Amino acid sequence: MQDPLTVRNSPRGIFCTRTLNLRSISVIGYDMDYTLIHYNVMAWEGRAYDYGMGNLKSMGFLVDDLEFDPDLVIRGLIMDKVKGNLVKADRFGYIKRVMHGTQMLPTRAVSEIYGRELVDLRKEDTWEFLNTLFSVSEAVMFMQMVDKLDQGLVPAELGPLDYKGLYNAVSKALFRAHVEGQLKSEIMAEPERFVEPDPELPLALLDQKEAGKRLLLITNSDYHYTNKMMNHAFNRFLPNDMGWRDLFEMVIVSARKPEFFQISHPLYEVVTEDGLLRPCFKANSGENLNIVTVVI
Repeated sequence: MQDPLTVRNSPRGIFCTRTLNLRSISVIGYDMDYTLIHYNVMAWEGRAYDYGMGNLKSMGFLVDDLEFDPDLVIRGLIMDKVKGNLVKADRFGYIKRVMHGTQMLPTRAVSEIYGRELVDLRKEDTWEFLNTLFSVSEAVMFMQMVDKLDQGLVPAELGPLDYKGLYNAVSKALFRAHVEGQLKSEIMAEPERFVEPDPELPLALLDQKEAGKRLLLITNSDYHYTNKMMNHAFNRFLPNDMGWRDLFEMVIVSARKPEFFQISHPLYEVVTEDGLLRPCFKANSGENLNIVTVVI
């Protein structure tokens, strides 16, 4: 019998914040970015910031004096797009700490601004939860540009902007970097610079598979990027010439979460290494998740 202390300290252990009995769990789903693929935050978010700021500059904003500050923001915080704030809320949604622009606000100011208001992430016009790719760089850009707006340093020819309009400009600048593939092309060319592989992680998933669990990978990243990142971070650590695809019963790329779980898009199968697609399933509204359940 294994020493409980050894099990507790195992780098391949599974840790949770509540009681979880995995005996009744037959399928385990994973995201890729920041879940199975761990990025060097300074490198990844720093370059995302650089591309985003370059796009803001092309839009007419004055950004030459700004630089990426990796210590300003962490994932898990929430942006108030209407007030130009970054907030930390407890698990009930009560706001505990607030930063306006790059300046922390005193407790009294927080109470005056929000009182007993609760963060409601369903109000997407107001709140933006930092939990995705580009979240850190987006929040750093927004907070720094809030300072610029407060200081009257946004060029008049850009029109009258409030904090929400400023957020939209920042979001558009980063969206261009994402859609145009500027950053991901750079990462695919130098994955060793941006990705921090964990040798134990592929083996932890293999443990789960050998224990009878069926594994899913559902990611918003496209096929070519997913294949490149997973090859780099997984294949060398798997035994007997296994590849990362051998771990998963199903891999869904370009999923467009969270919409994937709520509405349906056409589903295609990747049939060649080059990414050639063919129609796979026809789903009615809201049936994507049902199809996954049936296939698994």
